[in-house]
Amino acid sequence: MADSIMQTERECYITGATQGLHRHHVYGAARRRLSEKHGCWVWLHYLWHNGSAQGVHGRDGHTLDLKLKQECQERFEVLHGHEEFMRIFGRNYL
Repeated sequence: MADSIMQTERECYITGATQGLHRHHVYGAARRRLSEKHGCWVWLHYLWHNGSAQGVHGRDGHTLDLKLKQECQERFEVLHGHEEFMRIFGRNYL
């Protein structure tokens, strides 16, 4: 698995917490392996991952999930360009 392109420290991307962390693949499901390969993941405290309704996998987490996808796409495109992002992930989140 590649290092995260989103952060260098092992801390919650949202809160900075250093305990109770889960690795969140920004582009999951069918794109999970691509997220791993290209560093499209962040550390999230379990409440922001799947431990509450507001977490990215919770019933109210769509806004946070989209925010992470957009921020990750922006970072990826700084490193590799928009065309490469589209070639790999096939969807524009911006």
